Amino acid sequence: MEPSYKNILVICLRKIGDAVIATSVPYLLKQAYPDAKITMLVKPLTTEIVTDNSVIDEVMLYNYAHQAKLREILQIAKEIKKRNFDVSFVTDGKPRSAMLAWLAGVPQRVGFERIIFRNIYLRLYYTDLLKIDYDATRTLQAKNHEIFINRFTRKKEQAKLVLPEGTSEAKEKAVALLRQVVKEQSKENLDQSFLKIALCIRSGAVTKDWPLERFAATIKRLAEKYNAVFYVIGSPADRDAAEKLKKMLPVPLSILCGKTNLVELSHVLKNSDFFLSVDTGSAHIAAATGIPMVAVYGGTSPLKWGPYSPNAITLAPHYPCHPCDGKKLKCLDPKCLLTISVDEVVAASEAILNKL
Repeated sequence: MEPSYKNILVICLRKIGDAVIATSVPYLLKQAYPDAKITMLVKPLTTEIVTDNSVIDEVMLYNYAHQAKLREILQIAKEIKKRNFDVSFVTDGKPRSAMLAWLAGVPQRVGFERIIFRNIYLRLYYTDLLKIDYDATRTLQAKNHEIFINRFTRKKEQAKLVLPEGTSEAKEKAVALLRQVVKEQSKENLDQSFLKIALCIRSGAVTKDWPLERFAATIKRLAEKYNAVFYVIGSPADRDAAEKLKKMLPVPLSILCGKTNLVELSHVLKNSDFFLSVDTGSAHIAAATGIPMVAVYGGTSPLKWGPYSPNAITLAPHYPCHPCDGKKLKCLDPKCLLTISVDEVVAASEAILNKL
């Protein structure tokens, strides 16, 4: 008889994009154990992704810091212990995540790891170690989660990214923002039909940010061919870059940076026609919405960290040291990004836009 789990902990102490991808884990677990309560332990940064999410029943927060004191770690473990979980799943590959479940005394602790001498201590933290016996670095992370959970549950479910549905107010705000963009840019031609093109131009990491000049050249060429409005989404920290881009363009550009939370952003993207992005959390939110998109990658490998969507085209550098994710490199002048040309991005964008 297969075991039945009633109280499940899923741990993901990474950033926004990782949290979006990791929603595939509670989704898969809900297919196998529909009556189970699923709690997800995340960083405060990603709260909006997992709160009021249909596959997550409770959210626990841990303000994770690399230099956290032992007292703080023990306090979180104590909070986990109070909830009497049957089983825990670590989705982020962090040793500390595995250690937390061990310290909390979760009776069954499941991990998906390739154990080598350097991390052999992980055998202490897990009761169940599922082997990675294939090239996980060339497999999309959502598919890695799918393999992980299906091997444990012995099911054959397909991974799915799940975002919060959001309130009616969030949906209405997204529609209103896009209506304002069209009004700003169309001027007297309000009755015309426009393609709504969203842009995410900054990730916050120098190894991921395609040059603004190339974004400007791409937008100029797309504007010459398509009747479209263009707008930049992102956090308040992206506004300066958006203002610089706006000054480079001969066509109007609206700036929505800082005007939405993550759930509202998902509805902006759902109501857009096309998304052009760098490698950042917004690309994974977009993947979950299904919007057609082109994602320009820098140091990170899109084979593993690309958007989990059949409607996404990813472009990566043509450079000997690519990818550099997972390596302790401090590349302050990533020349690899310059190998992705404007022609390449325009061609990929047109391949999608010509079908709309």
